Amino acid sequence: MKALSSKLVKSNLTSFDEKYLQNEAKSLIEFAKNSTTSTGGFSYLKSDGTIDESKPLELWINCRMTQVFGLATAAGFGNYSAETRHGIEALLKLFEDKQYGGFFNSVNSDGTVINESKLAYDQAFVLLAASTGVSLHIPEAAELFSKIDLIIDKYFWDIEFGMLRNEWNREFTQLNTYRGINANMHAVESFCAAYEVTKDKKFLDRAYLICKRAVDEFARENNWLLPEHFDSNWKTLKEFNIDNPTDPFLPYGVTIGHLFEWARLILQLELLLDKDPAHAWIRQGATAMYEVAAKHGWSADGSAGFIYTMDWDTTPIVRSRMHWVGAEAVMTAFTLWTVTGDNKYLADYDLWWNYIDTYVIDKQLGSWHSELDPNHNVSEVTWPGKPDVYHAFNACLLPMFPMKASFVGTFVN
Repeated sequence: MKALSSKLVKSNLTSFDEKYLQNEAKSLIEFAKNSTTSTGGFSYLKSDGTIDESKPLELWINCRMTQVFGLATAAGFGNYSAETRHGIEALLKLFEDKQYGGFFNSVNSDGTVINESKLAYDQAFVLLAASTGVSLHIPEAAELFSKIDLIIDKYFWDIEFGMLRNEWNREFTQLNTYRGINANMHAVESFCAAYEVTKDKKFLDRAYLICKRAVDEFARENNWLLPEHFDSNWKTLKEFNIDNPTDPFLPYGVTIGHLFEWARLILQLELLLDKDPAHAWIRQGATAMYEVAAKHGWSADGSAGFIYTMDWDTTPIVRSRMHWVGAEAVMTAFTLWTVTGDNKYLADYDLWWNYIDTYVIDKQLGSWHSELDPNHNVSEVTWPGKPDVYHAFNACLLPMFPMKASFVGTFVN
């Protein structure tokens, strides 16, 4: 296992050092192992770490868990190649639509389809899982990569706009008019991973186009309050889901965690680019989005923690504290500290990790509470149980290794 940056260890600006992060990462992996099913894939977990039998197998969870076990293996936390292969095999045997191609949103343990929609969000995570498997030389991963690459090329990549389309029906005959920034954000993550595994410049070019439009156009035009929802021509739908503000994937308004996540992703993408004044928007956008998220997201209602969403005038809308927002905040703070050397970002990293350690980590049952109310009590309005450890594990992993454009890329020679 490679050590943390000696600069971080000697800075005395944080208590959340290598030992702390390693211990937490290992704890998360132990919890995540509970999701492994004997029939294939990974299940949604309850708060106590037992499988939630009321829920089907969900594609995004299966992909995320596959990535986590793959990264845990590559990082030296143990040999989880069997779990990684378990996830890859489930994608091919349970989730893949053998008739029309692509991957179902959710299935039962016997492969019975529950939701047959083909979502860009899901397909992007399939590419991430496949890239992880390829990096570890999992036998079936190359087949999975080839299949999802073809599906994204054929149905989801929109050359006209340089973005992903959002949702098709099963047969790929009906395309939903909605377009979303969330799916495109995770596509950036997946494209960077795919590029670092294959060196196919197609993936890098696509990641850049998405980031350029999302940040340098959509975010900049809205004072760095990045819109989430658009029509088929990528015109902003600012009132989308105003009657359903707590939606777990498509909430109304500005999503604090995504401002952080986009800032981190574009800074990581920058590592793959030539030094060029034309890329100055990356540092500017990352810094601006971070500052907006920190200023208006942290303790926005007088209580510690990050709110979930805010309105276009920065008024808090959903005040629940989602665990993934804190995870993205500490990763972005560390990333900005790494690229700028400014210790104010490391001070934020320490402050926000302290909040996570105090309130979010479940020191009795394991993993992190998915959602807290503004008084730091466990809430399940949006996220019941503890479905996956993806954000939390990545937050532990990022500071411990040399920074690359993707987590997978960190371990690719």
